[in-house]
Amino acid sequence: MKQGFIGFGNLTRAVYQGLKEEKGMAFAYFDRTRKETDILFYEQMNDLVSFADVIWLGIKPQDLSGILEQLKECNLEGKTIVSPVAGKSIAYIERYLGKDQLVVRIMPNLAMAYRKSVTAFTANRPDDEKAREIFTLLGKLGKAVELEESGFDLFTSVFGSGPAFILAFIQIFKDKMQEFNLPGPLIDELLLELTQGTTLYFAQNQKDYSIEELIRNITSKGGTTQAGLEYFRNHKIGKHFEGVLDAARNRSVEMSRNGG
Repeated sequence: MKQGFIGFGNLTRAVYQGLKEEKGMAFAYFDRTRKETDILFYEQMNDLVSFADVIWLGIKPQDLSGILEQLKECNLEGKTIVSPVAGKSIAYIERYLGKDQLVVRIMPNLAMAYRKSVTAFTANRPDDEKAREIFTLLGKLGKAVELEESGFDLFTSVFGSGPAFILAFIQIFKDKMQEFNLPGPLIDELLLELTQGTTLYFAQNQKDYSIEELIRNITSKGGTTQAGLEYFRNHKIGKHFEGVLDAARNRSVEMSRNGG
């Protein structure tokens, strides 16, 4: 299967990193400038389209209309368009390429590079054999889930933007740990051990215990964890963090309304 990337930024690089060891794969990209990578580079959009079986739209939302204008001049017969572009619906793409064009919309994250992405999937012809091939491909890059397109805004805020929000929370820990006067790299190592250990604790127990139960297992009555959790709950920090997710979702909705 020949994968063609329009734009070779962070996300399409992650797709490439996740798939490059798969047998029967070939890769190429089209971009304004040549990047530091060993895959095939095309200076012309039409040449990339001729090469590719699957065309990934690795571009920013504000650039999509211009790219689709170029694509509609190409021969797209038999091609699959895969769009991870936030806030841009399948209907938006169909307005340029027509309803006969197979379009798969996804919402992944950069963990694709490590085959650990959680990726939403929908298509204008979800039962099409080529659409199913993309769903299977996404399953090699982590967990793929079929989702109604109406759910993409919330999914984007939780799973698309979520890694940045989790890292922002980890940054709070790191800032506080500066009081130890330890070297920065050591602090990062300690934080990594903390987050990996917590994830492992959740992974090994989530089938038998809820998150609330797992929290209670760590919490001793009258102890330090209870004191911190009471502050967390009394100040409604969870609600504030929920507001972060709502802000991201609302932005996705806004982008969809503005021509999405």
